[in-house]
Amino acid sequence: MNDHFERGRRNPEAGMTLIELCIVIVILGILLIVAVASLQRARMMANESSAIAILQTINKAQFAYASECGRGHYATSLIQLGGTRPGRDQSYLAEDIGIANFPERNGYRFNVTGGAASSPGLPDCNNAGTRTTYYASAVPAALSRTGSRSFATSQTNGIWQAQGAVPPPQPFGPPSEYVR
Repeated sequence: MNDHFERGRRNPEAGMTLIELCIVIVILGILLIVAVASLQRARMMANESSAIAILQTINKAQFAYASECGRGHYATSLIQLGGTRPGRDQSYLAEDIGIANFPERNGYRFNVTGGAASSPGLPDCNNAGTRTTYYASAVPAALSRTGSRSFATSQTNGIWQAQGAVPPPQPFGPPSEYVR
C-alpha cells in the first residue's frame, strides 16, 4: 500500500474537501451578518448621541441669545440663532445647524419653535421677534436606519426622548422619558 494513503487517514498533501469549504463559507457568512448588525447598532447609537449633544448646544445658544440679544426671551428659529451676534462675527450656533429651519445632521432633523404656552416677547437687538418659551426637537431622518428615538428640549434645559419619529410633546412627562 502507498505510504500516502493509509486507511482512515487523509493525505497530508490534499486540500480541503468541498464540504469543509462550504462549512467555512457558512461560518464566515454568519460572522459577517453579526458584524454588520453590530455596526448598524453602533452607528444608530452614535447618531442618537450626536442628536442629544446638538440639542444641548441649542439650549446653550438659546440661553446666550436670551441674555445677550433677546432681552430675556428666546429665538423663534434656528436661523435666528445662526445669525451673527451684534458687534461680533460669530453666531450663537454652528453654521451647519443655524443655516436652515430644518437642518439635517448625522441622520437627524432639527427644529426650534415657540414652546407650549409661548407668547411673543420683546423684539431682540436686531429688531426680530422673540418668544417667551421655546421647543427644540430632533427626529430621525430615516427611522430604524439612522435612529429609533426622537428627542426634544425646552427652556427647562432637560432632554426628553420618545420611541419613533414623533418627538416628545410638551409638557414633558410620561410616556416620554427623561434623558438628561
